[in-house]
Amino acid sequence: MPAPVVVLFTTYPIVQPRSGGQIRAAAIAQAYDAGGFRVIPIAVTEAGAFPRLEHGRDDLEFPLDDPRAFAGGPMLPQSNDLQAGRYLAADDALFKRLVKKLPTRVDAFHLEQPWLLPAVTKLKALPRFASARVVYGSQNVEAPLREAICQQLGVAGAPVVAAVQTLEREACRVADLTLAVSESDEVALRSMGARRVLRASNGIHTSKTSLSVVAKWQASLKHRRVALFVGSAHPPNAAGFVQAFGDAMGFLPPDCCIVAAGRVGVRLREHYEATRYAALNLSRLVITGEVEADDLGALKAIAEVYLLPIFEGGGSNIKTSEAILSGRPIIATSTSLRGFERYTTLPDLTIADSREAFVAALRSAFTSKPRPTASMDTRRTELLWQNTLAHVAPALLQLLSSEGG
Repeated sequence: MPAPVVVLFTTYPIVQPRSGGQIRAAAIAQAYDAGGFRVIPIAVTEAGAFPRLEHGRDDLEFPLDDPRAFAGGPMLPQSNDLQAGRYLAADDALFKRLVKKLPTRVDAFHLEQPWLLPAVTKLKALPRFASARVVYGSQNVEAPLREAICQQLGVAGAPVVAAVQTLEREACRVADLTLAVSESDEVALRSMGARRVLRASNGIHTSKTSLSVVAKWQASLKHRRVALFVGSAHPPNAAGFVQAFGDAMGFLPPDCCIVAAGRVGVRLREHYEATRYAALNLSRLVITGEVEADDLGALKAIAEVYLLPIFEGGGSNIKTSEAILSGRPIIATSTSLRGFERYTTLPDLTIADSREAFVAALRSAFTSKPRPTASMDTRRTELLWQNTLAHVAPALLQLLSSEGG
């Protein structure tokens, strides 16, 4: 009997996953594969958004400046992902290319985030795909997050927020199975009409590095004591950091620094270069940009404390699972622990929900002796992707085998 087929739709390629969304989608693909499915990942992205080498064989691109991408309406800020689904459904040539990539039988379409729902709806209208199940992988409750981002950027976001809210509700309504990353998201998704909701928390892969790479970074950082902050260019990441530490980093001793790894560094550099004490701030804040896995593993090994300055947003954060799995001391906001509430009693975790608390906690960490890495106990290993997503493939198999599946 042939393996059941699941088509995994995203708006970002997962060949070389870097951001949180990419990492989660790639882990879901691996979970389906391990569960006996044939997985066909298809990313639909704006043209030029990702390097060619990062695209998968079946990925598609659409031109961002085509008015059909927004159903003939105006180009609006923070709407690129919305445009991906609308364009794919509206452009006959691109939609036909998509159909040609699909096998005769598809057992399930997995929507990782709601953006490509218009295209999946159009696929389901074709007789050959009419019986395919729909899985909605919700990484977040998107509408309030989009509203917050628009406010941060100072743009008029009401039309986009309304469109996102409508799309989310429709995804919940049509999905045969919905994946939630946290208890609060599960409640919100059910309130939007989701019928069968499965908790599938964010996780992490174990990281490795070599002693030579560790030594390279220790030398580069001048053997200073290190606090590590990892983040993408997602605007709330930089906003949270600035909210936690303000515009003056002089409270850090010269032999200590904060390392900002990932694309969040671009936004942080722009911010701190414009501050009154720019030279001092940037001497305490080491911005690495995006780094390879070995380098990130080395920075994790060097770090004495992890920073999770996340003050807004729903869902749960992969950065949090990464920090908990490391066994290092953590300074975190309550928001950053959404979905990880059972770990709030860890002895090496400090919750800081204000700038004063965050600064005081980091100052205390750097004036104390470095603490040893905590043991890899059961609670921490539960955070590995193979454990957090272990029940996703069985749940879909059960759904496919049920009456009408």
